[in-house]
Amino acid sequence: MAVIIPENYVSGGFAMEFEVPWMTPGAVHKLDELVRSDDRVIEVGTGGSTLFFSRRCRAVLGVEPSIEWADTVVTEARTRALGNVDIVAEPDPEALIKLASRLGACSVLSVDPDDGYDRDELQDILATRAGDNLQVVAMDNYGARDLFTRSWDWDNDKVIASLPGSGWRGESFNDPKWRGQGTRIFWRAR
Repeated sequence: MAVIIPENYVSGGFAMEFEVPWMTPGAVHKLDELVRSDDRVIEVGTGGSTLFFSRRCRAVLGVEPSIEWADTVVTEARTRALGNVDIVAEPDPEALIKLASRLGACSVLSVDPDDGYDRDELQDILATRAGDNLQVVAMDNYGARDLFTRSWDWDNDKVIASLPGSGWRGESFNDPKWRGQGTRIFWRAR
């Protein structure tokens, strides 16, 4: 299935319509190359990415800070007959962290919630839960100190050292229009 990203990709308004993550274009294309039909995805922050993963993977569990947005994404998934999507809405950052520690393993992890959430903490918890099952990690808006409070200035090698297991590679898809520096994708040879 073709990935379509319009010229005005920074606005994000296209993401649901075209079923693509609101990430830098290079990162979206890399995810399209990496994800597989048997993947189980956990994403923190939902939207076009939910629909994107749903079309390509076995199951998607979205954790969404906004109850209203969660309802919108669920409605959109139903309208498009995507039955492999579950979304948990949790607006409280502390409750979201506790929830993350109870989720099962995934093979794909995408962390991109709204402000007010420590993305590093969420990523660490979910990656640890996934362990050796984890194959792909997406970090959107990396390089923003207020979002990634610990790793905002890490190079890719240091992020790789923090991921479970071995065999990781990573690429940064930088964009001057993006918050922070852009989107990072990490993966293991599959």
